[in-house]
Amino acid sequence: MRDNRKPASIHARLLLTTLIPLTLLSLVLGWYIITSQRTVLLNNLQDTGRVAVHQMASNAEFALFSGNQAMLETLGYSVLDIPSVSGIIFHNELDKSTVRIGDVKLSTQLISGSFDSGLPFFIDHHWYFFAPITINDIPIMDYDEVGQPEAESLGWVIIELTDKILLQEQREAIFGALIVTTMSLLIAAWLSMRIGRSISRPVESLTETVELMEAGGLDSLAAENGPMEIRKLAYGINQLATSVRESNVHMQSEIARATVQLQITLIELEEAMEAQDQFLARMSHELRTPLTAVIGFSKLLATEEDPAKRQEHLRIIDSSSTMLLTMIDDILEFSKAHLGGFTLEKINFDMDQWFTDLVAIHRPRADEKNLSLTCNIADDVPRQLSGDPVRLAQIFSNLVSNAIKFTDSGFVSVDIKRQTSDGDHVVLDCAVTDSGKGIAADKIALLFDPFAQEDTSINRRFGGTGLGLSICKRLAQTMGGDVKIESEIGKGTVVSFTCRLFEVNTLSPLEDDQAVLAEQVLAGLSILLAEDNPFNQKLIVKLLRGYGADCLVANNGLEAIEIAGDLHVDVVLMDIHMPVVDGVTACETIMQQSGESPPIIGLTADITPMEQQRMLTAGAVSVQSKPVDEVSLVNSILSSLNDMNEISPNSGGGLLASVIPVEELKEALYENLDKLDLQLRSGENSSQRQIIHDLMGLCGLYGMTELREQVLEFRAAYGALDTEENIKKVQRIREHVEGYLVPDSC
Repeated sequence: MRDNRKPASIHARLLLTTLIPLTLLSLVLGWYIITSQRTVLLNNLQDTGRVAVHQMASNAEFALFSGNQAMLETLGYSVLDIPSVSGIIFHNELDKSTVRIGDVKLSTQLISGSFDSGLPFFIDHHWYFFAPITINDIPIMDYDEVGQPEAESLGWVIIELTDKILLQEQREAIFGALIVTTMSLLIAAWLSMRIGRSISRPVESLTETVELMEAGGLDSLAAENGPMEIRKLAYGINQLATSVRESNVHMQSEIARATVQLQITLIELEEAMEAQDQFLARMSHELRTPLTAVIGFSKLLATEEDPAKRQEHLRIIDSSSTMLLTMIDDILEFSKAHLGGFTLEKINFDMDQWFTDLVAIHRPRADEKNLSLTCNIADDVPRQLSGDPVRLAQIFSNLVSNAIKFTDSGFVSVDIKRQTSDGDHVVLDCAVTDSGKGIAADKIALLFDPFAQEDTSINRRFGGTGLGLSICKRLAQTMGGDVKIESEIGKGTVVSFTCRLFEVNTLSPLEDDQAVLAEQVLAGLSILLAEDNPFNQKLIVKLLRGYGADCLVANNGLEAIEIAGDLHVDVVLMDIHMPVVDGVTACETIMQQSGESPPIIGLTADITPMEQQRMLTAGAVSVQSKPVDEVSLVNSILSSLNDMNEISPNSGGGLLASVIPVEELKEALYENLDKLDLQLRSGENSSQRQIIHDLMGLCGLYGMTELREQVLEFRAAYGALDTEENIKKVQRIREHVEGYLVPDSC
């Protein structure tokens, strides 16, 4: 069980582990100092007493022998000048008299014969020092006689020393030791608290940050300060939080994308089921009606003998067969359009001849209903065009046929005008106008849905599958245009559509007529390049501007998201590996920002299919691998915009090889190699992956296949090699750059 009384914080533990040993050490040192000083003071006191008593015994010999008490008192008072001496006792053995000088506490009865041992004795805070007083008898005789004179005892002297001064000095010593010890402990405590706070405060800050992250605040970052170990820990926590945040963003994007995709799939499934039911019901009725007529009148034809009636039966059989064939053709065309199977041809044709043939097909039906069928081609429409005349005729035939079908009296007119032109491109504005019954405004939008008609009685009166307008719309969109309907009940209908064709220059060979000028192929387009490498930015932007495009640059995925959300861009070129937000996440976010998000083309130096599939799954229309093929890149941009133009290797391209001077390319390669070499030598590997990615991108963009293979080999092996081997590999790459990038080779 955890002991709650135990200090839990690092600060408290550091304080205790510092102060407890220091306190014990201070106490021991204080005790030692006080004890040593007391011993010294006591020894000094005893030395003073011994010296004083022996001097007094020597000086008092004559006074005691002569019984001169006044001299004894004079000697005694002279000794009392010593601060510690409080009294003196002289004892005369001759007359058994005692002389006391000063405040002597010792009683004569307490004096015993053991006092003459020469050792001081202590009684009631006083020290007593004893010394005998003797006189030597000097015989009058020749000096050559053997023997020493005998000493005669005259008495003794005792000096009393008080320990008050000793105790006072001892108290002062203790007080000084306490002050020194206390100051030392306070200074030690202050230093310990400062050191402890320098460690505990960053740890507490890290703890608070981790608690915030645990509560979901992954945007909070730990302050990278304090000791080196704590800075490394804070850096690791921040990296972990960033990874978790990016994973959460990616997971939320995946969940949102999967949810939207699931909802779309469910809606499409419901619509498909409903369309299937409608299709089966409609086709069951529509196909059975003419087929029943064919079968029934075929049986009547076999038994009918009247030539007039047989001719009538044959006419009905022919009409029903034609109707049945038309329905089957519509179904096949719709199936092809639904699966994206329309393939447009690029054929030169004469506009006047094509239009004359188209009108001739429908004029008999208009004449049968006494309708005025008028046609007009504006003078500014080129007469020599290139495109798919069959698909264009299919759109016109369907619209003119519908106009004649639903107009009982009045007119049907066909008008073709030139809307815009851009170089060799011509956008035609075509309209079919009739004076029929008109269409309700709330029904117009439904007419482009498969199997849809204005009301259910139309197919009974006029027949048809309701697929014609749906097929026309998809054909027009494939040709770079669209279809719209304007109508008013009782006043007629105008069905118009636009399409993009090519003008044929009759003064030049056919190959030159079909070529697209490279300088104009991307004119008017705003392209956002999301690329973190400045050199790659410069290269691709200059390339795209060479084809006429306007370019915006984002240094990371987050900037790309913000620019795509705030500004109008036609196409986004997205590098997959970028800081802050990677290309896959940025692609998903841009696709979810609005329903009209620009098409996104991925750029990657990674050739693995998995990496490219991640980008396609995120919503990219295509992925261009590095080395970038400029023709493929430009054609991919045009294709993403449903632009029928395309360039060929001989159509004025070849800009990539001259976009960036060789010296600038070498400088960029050397800069990345220097960074990689420095990282390897310092043991830091935080950005090695990014540097290698930048090297691969540079090699790829410029088409340096052999150099790129060396970088790929280094990327695959550098984690398993030691520092020296990796540095050698970098040096070999540098030597290859020096040998490869010479001016003549670029």
